[in-house]
Amino acid sequence: MRHFILLSLGLITFATSFSQTNFTTLTCKDATNERIRKNCIINEIKEFVDVNYNTEAMKPYARVGTNRIYARFKINQIGQIVDIQAKATALELEEEAIRVLRSFPMMTPVLQKKKEVQENVFEDIYTLPITFEMKVTEIELTQKRITDNN
Repeated sequence: MRHFILLSLGLITFATSFSQTNFTTLTCKDATNERIRKNCIINEIKEFVDVNYNTEAMKPYARVGTNRIYARFKINQIGQIVDIQAKATALELEEEAIRVLRSFPMMTPVLQKKKEVQENVFEDIYTLPITFEMKVTEIELTQKRITDNN
């Protein structure tokens, strides 16, 4: 029996305020526009989860077909991903999503001009749907009879 796993990710900013995100990653620090920088951060988180989510270890807990894990998180004042919540069909799938998001590298603060700095009234809440496909392929070996009897 062979298991095939396909992992697809999508990150959605669930609820955003009018305030700007004050943190960025090393690869996104040169983005001049807030929207471009935020999109860069989102793509970097998706790539990180795509690489680090251990689908091989999740095989025993995953169902045949599409498996979905929904993770929600915030980015705190020091640039860490915090308040991670996950929902899935198995506890082990949730724990793996939380483990991966906790291991995301700390973000760096964005240098802003004094008049551009605004207080964060609301924090951004991100929703990360992690989806992977578990396919079971059974290989049937048909054996012909040696004696030609039907």
